[in-house]
Amino acid sequence: MKCYLSFLAGWLITYFSIAQVSIKGSVSDYQTGAPLIGASVLFDDTSLGTETTSDGIFELRVEDISKNLLRISFVGYQTAYVNIDDLSEPLSIKLKSHFTLEEVVIHSIRAPDNQPIAKTTLYKTQIDELNIGQDPVFTLEKTTPSILAYSESGTNFANYSQLRLRGIDQTRINITLNGVPLNDMIDQGVFFSNFSDFSSNIQSIQIQRGVGTSTNGTSSYGGSINFESPRLMEPSPSAEIEFVGGSFGTYRMSGGVYSGRFKSKFGFYSRYTKTISDGYKFHSGTNSDSYFFSGVYFTDHDMLKLTTFVGRTRNELAYLPVWINNIQAEPRTNYVNENDEDDFGQQFVQMQHTRWFRSGSSLTSSIYYGGAGGDFPFGFNNPDSTFSQINFPLQNNHIGLMSAYSLSPTNGFEFSAGIHLYTFRRENQEGFLPEITNPYYSDKSQKDEFSLFGKASYRKDKIVFFADFQFRTVGLDLEPDTDFLGDPLAIIPRRNWSFFNPKFGVTYKFNSSYSVYGSFGRSGREPTRADILGSTTINSFNLSSVQDENAVKAEYVNDFEAGLRISRSKLTSGLNLFYMIFDNEIAPIGAFIPAGFVQLRKNIKNSYRTGFEVDWNWGPSDPFNFYGTFTYQKSLIDEFSPEGTGLTYSN
Repeated sequence: MKCYLSFLAGWLITYFSIAQVSIKGSVSDYQTGAPLIGASVLFDDTSLGTETTSDGIFELRVEDISKNLLRISFVGYQTAYVNIDDLSEPLSIKLKSHFTLEEVVIHSIRAPDNQPIAKTTLYKTQIDELNIGQDPVFTLEKTTPSILAYSESGTNFANYSQLRLRGIDQTRINITLNGVPLNDMIDQGVFFSNFSDFSSNIQSIQIQRGVGTSTNGTSSYGGSINFESPRLMEPSPSAEIEFVGGSFGTYRMSGGVYSGRFKSKFGFYSRYTKTISDGYKFHSGTNSDSYFFSGVYFTDHDMLKLTTFVGRTRNELAYLPVWINNIQAEPRTNYVNENDEDDFGQQFVQMQHTRWFRSGSSLTSSIYYGGAGGDFPFGFNNPDSTFSQINFPLQNNHIGLMSAYSLSPTNGFEFSAGIHLYTFRRENQEGFLPEITNPYYSDKSQKDEFSLFGKASYRKDKIVFFADFQFRTVGLDLEPDTDFLGDPLAIIPRRNWSFFNPKFGVTYKFNSSYSVYGSFGRSGREPTRADILGSTTINSFNLSSVQDENAVKAEYVNDFEAGLRISRSKLTSGLNLFYMIFDNEIAPIGAFIPAGFVQLRKNIKNSYRTGFEVDWNWGPSDPFNFYGTFTYQKSLIDEFSPEGTGLTYSN
């Protein structure tokens, strides 16, 4: 290990001593000539670049200029592309104050390159290089530190896929499309299997690790993932058809079309995908259909954009753990009954309006609807050797409104603020198949939220100061099935939570290639329905716990982050240190619930996660490109006592 580190250190010293080429220039307003402070200067479709200083000047040091197309962007201005042909004179770039309206949509919830946030941003060319139609979590695993992903079928392609970020499960990760929450607000998870081939319809992805910046929907407790839908700016139409075949009977057919811009005002994009796979595990196949559509209308200062998708998937199920001796004998072993096949669908509609004002500020507002539902069977053999199946159908309806105002950087100051409100309604049932119209159990849940946020950054020479706050107030109603309980007077009180989530930090930029940062953030998260019930039903075994508002409390995290960023022509890399201190972390350490086959969640008073993350992307010369990630993490629980055991575990 010591020999390896010595070799690596020596290689880095040698590599960074190579002579560099300096690209210098200025960025200013086309009409007034005023310098634009904090304008982004990047090699196209990469994260390699810099920003202009307080006088609009930039300097970018690179080993070569083989990637000679620069993209210069600034909120409130038209993005410019410049070919680097002659370095004898500084570049003078003037941006017109009519900008790509689509770029401002995600500006209020994403972190720009100069903010002190541990993040990875992927652009379309990077996504397309890795995407063959698999669920996006497997692309993120390859490109982002601290992410581990898997699918229940074992293919890392389709069926139920999950990810963990710093060991934190998907219900604690905020996931959005164009700022609209994709999380199920009651369970707080995201089921990409319901809308397959999602990555093929994505322009860019930003993954923030830790608390990150404020976003919409469930708390960014362990991190956040923001997807951006396709930008419809290209003037020329295009179309494509893709066929993919692979192991274990995996097939994918996908067709997409882009209309181009009609008279510079209209455009649309559409894609249909069919995916079939047998799965790696026995009887863990997938049969899915998905459709994605996005259409846009532009005026000089307005954009109206419709984004929608519909998906339906029939998955054979493979969720049960398998004994190691069975795995060794047959790695494809699956204990779930081969007759169990779910049928789930999901729908999403967002209508979005963006207005740009002559001052360079903008207002983006959306109204949206999300829905999901289907059947989830559980089969078992009876003592008399007959076979039965219990169905666990559910239906979600999610309606929301959000609006965000962004002020373009002025004298190094940048500001954005927004609000978000929604109502989310769920119906859970249970019944024996095939009598799906006559369930023996049915409960209802409703969750409502109002939140607001404000973000500001100030740049002074080489230093950027950043501050962010979010306020969330959340209410949850659980309506039991009193007939099932046998108690017509059973009442469960409404649960209410309020969270104030502050973040602040600073970035210091030595030059165009090197910067360091440090930040602190705090975030609170309410329990899920499963956290409260410890079961699929509200029954006589868990009723007293469900009625106790303090049985499972909200959990909190205090997140400290510090890092180094390197951005050069052939190498981009980052080193990030983190220390996450948890208060009242929710964990399954309560009593077992006989009627639910699961365990009540309780709060652990003190626990933490700490470690460091490294990511790198090195392209010595076309077409070679080497990328990777590395994480070392230590997780520790101070003390906990599982109910009913009489035992206490420390450290």
